[in-house]
Amino acid sequence: MTKRQVVSRSSYVDSSKVGETKAAGTERVYRGTIEAQWTCNSCGRAGIPGRQKRCPSCGNPKDSSETYEAPTGEVKYLTPDELKAMGVDPTQHLSDEECEYCGAKLQPGTQKCPNCGAALGDVGYTTRHCPACGRESNEEKCPNCGSPTEEKLTAHREATPPPPPAQPAREPWYKNRKLLIPAIIAAVFLCLCVCISIIAAWPRNEVASVSALVWERQIAIEEHQYNQHEDWDLPAGADLDGSEERIHHYDQVQIGTEEECGYEQECESVSVYDHTDRVCYDDGTCDEEDVYRTEQKCHDEYVCEDVPVYESVPRYATWYTYHIWEWVNVEPARTQGNDNAPYWPEVRLGQDQREGARSEKCMVTFTNDKGKSYPFTPPCSEMGKYERGSEWQIKRNASSVLEVTPVQ
Repeated sequence: MTKRQVVSRSSYVDSSKVGETKAAGTERVYRGTIEAQWTCNSCGRAGIPGRQKRCPSCGNPKDSSETYEAPTGEVKYLTPDELKAMGVDPTQHLSDEECEYCGAKLQPGTQKCPNCGAALGDVGYTTRHCPACGRESNEEKCPNCGSPTEEKLTAHREATPPPPPAQPAREPWYKNRKLLIPAIIAAVFLCLCVCISIIAAWPRNEVASVSALVWERQIAIEEHQYNQHEDWDLPAGADLDGSEERIHHYDQVQIGTEEECGYEQECESVSVYDHTDRVCYDDGTCDEEDVYRTEQKCHDEYVCEDVPVYESVPRYATWYTYHIWEWVNVEPARTQGNDNAPYWPEVRLGQDQREGARSEKCMVTFTNDKGKSYPFTPPCSEMGKYERGSEWQIKRNASSVLEVTPVQ
């Protein structure tokens, strides 16, 4: 005896359930099992109930070519007793028995064919089980341990829903020409950008001559001055000129609450009835399940709440006016030129002045035989070796010189 097989699938919308909702997350709800029907190929009699394995008009037994179909019109769900009377076992979900001699379809578990009288033998159909050891049999006493057995069909249990039909696999993006061509163009453009960047950054060696020289040196000069300032803080050593209380900042201080009312949207996920699936099997029955889809249901709710009310409160602090002695940068001493002999400027200090930090900047421009120029910034102490017009072996990238060596 074999497990029952699916012979047909269909679906419909039950108008009485349209708009019905269930708890969020509900996908399927088992409704019940109904009796299928079949049509006799011999005489054309239609609508024969699934429990009848012989045509009531011509008397021919049902064979494998006569498929079970879902009934039309109003249907009634079968009770556990009706299922048992049909030979339908919802715990094992067995197909109709088929006589190996005459090919007639019979109720599951039939031991002797009523059409040709052939003995079908022990086909392993069990109706009872032992609660003590778990052995299945058709005996009222367990042949294994001798304990009383119990009937398996004590109540109709919900059938396991068939797996949903497989969704067709999506075509890979690389097989879709509408996506493939833009993807190829983008990949080629990206590769070109990467290659250009690599080529531009890749160092190269060539001979170039010195075409320009620029240098600048300067010495900062600081002067000791007695200056006036204003601030929230009075530094050490300052001579106070005056002070006053000013608003330093504002603090937001809660002074109470007030009621604010308005509409807020409240949303929740619910499962809404979509349709009913009907699956028919080769045991003469069909299972029905309600299928639900997830939706967001929203509504506006009028709510009131107390919100805090704030007031800006000024905070005061002391504002100081003062004089203080301090070193201040004035116009620096500076020299610059376009040769290879940089020198420091002569510094002439006035009263209450002193030298500050020294700084220098030198740049040599090299030009190759193609007329392209590239800057190089050596230490100013090495500027003397770069004669205008002299040739050097340079290593450069696309924008500047990285290293120079004399031409051998």
